[in-house]
Amino acid sequence: MKSPSGSPTREINKRLLLSIHQDGFFDILAGLIVINFGWVPILDATGLNPGVRQTILLTFYGLSIVIVIWLKRRITVPRSGYVKLAKKTRSRLSIVMLIVNMVLFVIFGGIYLLDIPLWSYFGSYQMSVPLGLIFMVLFSFTGGLLKAVRFYLYGILVLFSFIGSEHLFLVGRAAHHGIPLAAFVSGGIIFLSGCIFLSKFMRRYSA
Repeated sequence: MKSPSGSPTREINKRLLLSIHQDGFFDILAGLIVINFGWVPILDATGLNPGVRQTILLTFYGLSIVIVIWLKRRITVPRSGYVKLAKKTRSRLSIVMLIVNMVLFVIFGGIYLLDIPLWSYFGSYQMSVPLGLIFMVLFSFTGGLLKAVRFYLYGILVLFSFIGSEHLFLVGRAAHHGIPLAAFVSGGIIFLSGCIFLSKFMRRYSA
């Protein structure tokens, strides 16, 4: 018998899906999203119809989300009775990493928006700085929501990956402003990190 909409059982399942991050699935999804983003300039360069390009990208994003949610329900939910949910209070490390990310956001945001003379060198990084900051903010928000310090680190990783890859583009060693390289490398690291967490989670908790 199915639980009615808004029932306690459904609410508990919803909270478990949002609260349990030890399984690594949020990391895997985050890595896939970043990797998928790396295909944007590559598809743009193919000359495909814009509608076709958008359809391809949205399909990849949609499949990533659906597959991760399905696996989370199949693997995490059956083990939810064994999982201790994260505490609601932030750890000191979480607060420190949040401050670090905020400082980096202010510094690089100021460099890009205010064109500070001392840092005019970064004026060449027209793609990497804003894109890296956007991803860093998104990962910081996720880290705060899940109380997971590693997502703050992911944000810093993506930011500096985009800046480093665009530097390679500027010296002629990467294509498309270095976006594909940055996305594939940083997204791949995040994806592999999620797989490691998933492996540990499955060994620790049996269904």
